[in-house]
Amino acid sequence: MTYNLNRFCYDDRDGDGQANDFKPDAEIQAEMTVIQDESPDVLACMEMGEASSFQRFRDELKKRGLDYPHVEHLVRPDIQTHLALLSRFPIVARLPITNESYTILRESIPVQHGFLCADIQVNDHYRFKIIAAHLKSKRFNEAGQTEMRRNEARLLNKNVRHFLADCTNQNLLVVGDLNDRPDSSALREAIGKQQRVLADLRPADFLGDTWTHMVKSEDTYDRTDYVLCSPAMLREAVTGKCHVVRSSLTSIASDHRPVVAVFRAQDL
Repeated sequence: MTYNLNRFCYDDRDGDGQANDFKPDAEIQAEMTVIQDESPDVLACMEMGEASSFQRFRDELKKRGLDYPHVEHLVRPDIQTHLALLSRFPIVARLPITNESYTILRESIPVQHGFLCADIQVNDHYRFKIIAAHLKSKRFNEAGQTEMRRNEARLLNKNVRHFLADCTNQNLLVVGDLNDRPDSSALREAIGKQQRVLADLRPADFLGDTWTHMVKSEDTYDRTDYVLCSPAMLREAVTGKCHVVRSSLTSIASDHRPVVAVFRAQDL
């Protein structure tokens, strides 16, 4: 499951200029119930806070009977929110991608959140690589938020192609909040503009809706959260069980709905 938690951290929520207000408990408990109801084996999170926030998240899950002994937390400088991965299965390789950058108008700009990358061993015969990403938001930036996001997506795809070049039959997933629509230049770059190296699972909820992000003030609903998979992983997808979570609690918990993908733990 991939889930943007909507700032599971301290933030300035009351407008007093101090980032000392934690995510409200009503939102946390709604989030915990959503996760508990799905009980995923592997959970990739966007907008996780620093170490103490991550520990609080894990403690809240344990209260619900959800224990994830294997975790990865990619903390990057100068930002409040980070990427996290929780797994019931062993994480056998940790490959954080933190040194990617691109140039706009002669300025070198790093990929802000980096890419969390890990190998997960499900059983003696099956493992997969997962890359969790949170691309540049649509907030204004002088460098151009659309171009920044497109460049981050291009670098994401570059790393995917590097991994698949080493093993063309590799089970590989890219999950996360890519902050753009399916027809955007960023998604074309992430999937592979010239050669489509990834497939978009495109899960829907039980009513057939695929949107994952809402802006309540604007009454808009878009699909910005994705599960993209390599050809080898696509063959093992149980598409009938892949879905976007539809629940009355999702709008309380976050401005994003989680996306769930189900795979057979065997190479076909």
